[in-house]
Amino acid sequence: MSPAVSVAVFAYNESAQITACLDALAACAHEAPMTVHVLINGCTDDTEARVRAYQPRGFALVPVVIRRGDKANAWNTYTHEIAPHDAALHVFTDGDMIVAPGSIAGFLERFEAVPEANGCAGLPVSGRSRNAFREKLIRSHEMAGNLYALRGSCLAEFRKRDIRLPFGIFGEDGLVTTLVKHDLDTSGPRHEERITATERGGFAFQQLSPWRLGDWRIYRNRKMRYAVRRQQANMLYPLLFEQGIEAMPKHVVDLYRARHAALERGWRGIDTYFDWVARKRIERDVAAHDGVREEERAHLYS
Repeated sequence: MSPAVSVAVFAYNESAQITACLDALAACAHEAPMTVHVLINGCTDDTEARVRAYQPRGFALVPVVIRRGDKANAWNTYTHEIAPHDAALHVFTDGDMIVAPGSIAGFLERFEAVPEANGCAGLPVSGRSRNAFREKLIRSHEMAGNLYALRGSCLAEFRKRDIRLPFGIFGEDGLVTTLVKHDLDTSGPRHEERITATERGGFAFQQLSPWRLGDWRIYRNRKMRYAVRRQQANMLYPLLFEQGIEAMPKHVVDLYRARHAALERGWRGIDTYFDWVARKRIERDVAAHDGVREEERAHLYS
């Protein structure tokens, strides 16, 4: 019998996409015994209703409602509160992704073939930059949040060491990749071989179109998130490399205060505007956090 697989689907206002996402996972259900946890993450649409109404075929479906809409917080919730301890494999994907048939089997096969690996990247099967994206993930031993997997023993180590991602951090995939490469000890050596990739299956997603007004809004918001992500990375990674995993902040506001001097301010062409917006957002987040009484913060960020 195949090892048990647990899937975490991050769903923030994915009413239009979540059924297709679950249908795609159903097409993989014959590859291993599978439980799918949909992390209904701060949704304000009817994502929850659609998940609860869905009739799964070949897998167990577990809706998980999380009050605060934050992907890092949802990752922590899954890892420390939801993830089955007996799962051999934990797969992470987003609610707007289409996971291709063969993906689950590909992860299982790759971990068996590469025993030193604790993380495995899924690769894109759609998009104009598909080939370059695939090559980058393989060459750089990276995992993209669209689709990746962690060995069960690796996630158990996250729980054992009580390692949690900072609330509000963008790019949880990059941070998880870094932690896995360093065997969860950022003061120690880096092991590229801890991350592998499978060329079976992969993920597809809806491409943006310049002819759809809503897609321009998605593009703008994505560029802004990338800019914030870069600023956060400039602050977080040197801190972790200098002081070790014990220096991991609980919230990004703690990071902003500790490493504000690391904010990037140079000219980067058109991206300079998004960098400016990112800095303003960071300043706004600090001001908003300062306006919340200490006794209320634990509730606000839970």
